[in-house]
Amino acid sequence: MRRRRGQLALLGVIVLSVTLLALASMVPVEPIYAYERGHMQCAQLVHVARACLASGRCTNETLQELVSRVLAVNATEPMLMYPVLQYTRYEVSSWSVANRTVFTIKTLRASSESVEVYVLAASYPYSGKYRKFWLGKEWTLYNLTLWYMHSYASPFFNVPQLCPRIYDPSGLADVKPLEQCLWRVGVPGNYTLRDEFGIPVRVVVRG
Repeated sequence: MRRRRGQLALLGVIVLSVTLLALASMVPVEPIYAYERGHMQCAQLVHVARACLASGRCTNETLQELVSRVLAVNATEPMLMYPVLQYTRYEVSSWSVANRTVFTIKTLRASSESVEVYVLAASYPYSGKYRKFWLGKEWTLYNLTLWYMHSYASPFFNVPQLCPRIYDPSGLADVKPLEQCLWRVGVPGNYTLRDEFGIPVRVVVRG
């Protein structure tokens, strides 16, 4: 009797297993994929902020126009770029010029996340003057050290410190790299250089 009961229990387990396997084969479980383009989206917004600054007239309207252009170009491959809020803030003191651009975007992780682009040019007090002949004219140049850096923050990547190359398009100023993000420059008073992205770099001369 006990042996027969054991055989019936084993048979029940086998039948149940076969039934479950049959049901599983009838309703296959398939993974659901979500393609997150967040890295591309944030990188494009960093480019937009730099292009806006390089234009020399970076306003809210300019930023919106640049974002619209990117969306139009990528219409066939949407990047889910949704800048909901945007701010541009300039901070100017006697020795530094800072710009901070913030985009609020929508991602698959959250309905509101931020992409920030921060650009800083900080001038140390000048350490001396010297004369330079340029284009047939004598100039007095102020010799000083300049700290210039970019910083990018986003939900998908962070660049705490980037040190772009800087130069003078006119050729008047002297620009020499010292070490990471530090430059030795000679300028004829308050002056504007450019970085490798075309962004104006304001040098403030102070004693």
